[in-house]
Amino acid sequence: MNNLCASLNYNGKKFVFSPGTSNIDSVLEVSYECRRLSDFAEFAVLKLKNTGVENTKLISDVKSLDVRFSSSAAPTYHTLVGDDCGAESFMPVSIELNAPYHEEPFGGRSSSTTGFPFFDLEWESHAVVIGIGWTGQWSRDILPSDAGFSVQIGMCDSSFYLKPDEFVRLPSVLVVRGSNAAETRREFRKIMREHFSPKARLGENFQMPIAIQCFDRYFQAIGNSKKEDAWATENGQRQTVDAAKKLKYIDTLWLDAAWFYKGFPHGVGNFRFSEGFPRGLRPISDYAHENGLKFIVWFEPERVYSGSDLYDQEKFLLMTDPQNKTRLFNLADESARRWLTDTLIGMIRDNGIDIYRQDFNMDPLPYWRANDEPNRRGITEMKYIDGLYRMWDDILNSCPGLWIDNCASGGRRLDVETAMRSVTLWRSDTGCFPEDSERRITVWNHNQILGLAEYLPYHACAVWDTDAYTVRSTATHGLAANFHILDPGFDFEQGSKVLREVCEMKSYWDGDFYPLTSATLDESVWSAYQLAFEDHGALYVFRRADSRQCTKKFALKAVDLSKNYSLTLIDEHFVRTQLTASGSELASGIEVTIPAPKNSLIMQYHTI
Repeated sequence: MNNLCASLNYNGKKFVFSPGTSNIDSVLEVSYECRRLSDFAEFAVLKLKNTGVENTKLISDVKSLDVRFSSSAAPTYHTLVGDDCGAESFMPVSIELNAPYHEEPFGGRSSSTTGFPFFDLEWESHAVVIGIGWTGQWSRDILPSDAGFSVQIGMCDSSFYLKPDEFVRLPSVLVVRGSNAAETRREFRKIMREHFSPKARLGENFQMPIAIQCFDRYFQAIGNSKKEDAWATENGQRQTVDAAKKLKYIDTLWLDAAWFYKGFPHGVGNFRFSEGFPRGLRPISDYAHENGLKFIVWFEPERVYSGSDLYDQEKFLLMTDPQNKTRLFNLADESARRWLTDTLIGMIRDNGIDIYRQDFNMDPLPYWRANDEPNRRGITEMKYIDGLYRMWDDILNSCPGLWIDNCASGGRRLDVETAMRSVTLWRSDTGCFPEDSERRITVWNHNQILGLAEYLPYHACAVWDTDAYTVRSTATHGLAANFHILDPGFDFEQGSKVLREVCEMKSYWDGDFYPLTSATLDESVWSAYQLAFEDHGALYVFRRADSRQCTKKFALKAVDLSKNYSLTLIDEHFVRTQLTASGSELASGIEVTIPAPKNSLIMQYHTI
């Protein structure tokens, strides 16, 4: 395994660094901290510090990873599209790289639209999967040459000096190597689960929520009827808890922005409650806890909306952008960061919050650039991102057992550093809408799972309907149930049936993930994937809306050819059929029948 290397230009000259601490001159200290996670996996963080009494010389073109691979053939590059709340969110991308390739996200959020921070390269009998840990504007360059190719990862467009005693951290990288891309992705996903997820911190106490979440259904309808208006109140949330009890398998009450004074988005920048919550949220959390539910609450602390309480506060708290009325809370400033951290810890403790949900519905890059000092391009972003990580770390350390839910207009801040501190309960804002002729949500969910689950072990989204096909298309290790619980005709029995199955299937998501079909927007095909342990697993199969094919064969992965298996087939109506098959039969292909379009089937299997 080749050693990882970092590089930077200092006063116009390039320096390359191996793991350890180096001094370029009497002023600049370079720390390249590398942690070996296995024989084939390493995690590295690059840090710079001015240890002198004078400014450093100009630092530019900093790369947290600058490595070269030998190859006689062009590598195949695989990644996903970033989240844009649409049909293309997290769709796979594969390219044979014969020319230099550059990628970065849009607007300063790490998995937004034009960039996704997890990717892999495959060539000859080698593969490497790399995850970037930087919740800002990272850059990725792959540079082919006659003898191979180089991979360079750093920040976009940075050129700066450090003042005396000043410290900055740069993007981190997780590198996993193997012999082919598919196997290496599974190893990468396993390492993410074991080392870079809440499960690494909480152990078996970590279980993704099955939450009741009705904000998008009811908050947007406020003013249309008294029942929607009543939902965004203390009593309305108590009624939501009562509905959760009727659904039997809900374990979490989820409250988004309805509690903000002045509502959403106008109340973003207020830390006080709307008229519907005169006693704050503690009575609601107490009622939820009395009924065996955890409590998720939404915040958006980094965005400050015009007219909110914070909008005209002291300058050190906020950043401005000449092109935008909205302001950005200044996490790059230590005093401001401390104030916000203490404020959030107080809100979490005072209101009995179990899962702190942080959203971020703006692009920060213009603010960072507008607030850089002369000859210090990129320094605001570095300090801001470090401030974000320190704030989350302080919140977690001050509130034992707390989780953080990472949201940013959906899944636009997915990277290694956010994954190690948080979980993604809302992988895309496609979950804000029910299915219609324009938004083919079930197909989008198939594709999001087929793409994301190869890299990230934990992510979830919202479902609006209670039929098995829709819920199975959405659910993973967790689920947000945006059910119409205020409808007098709502079928709580059907809701309970489908949620019971979600709970039953949760543990399978800790297994290895095998996509058995390609991600596509074509509705005339089937979609399928497998979750596998050594001796058991599950197959999810979906016959899409325009498919004319009733039967299809799927070859299972990771089965023991010398053993026999017990199979449980669960159809769209939860009818179970028991079968047996040999491992060789499963590996060569088991025939699955789904009699009607837009229906599904789950097959559980285990050795006998």
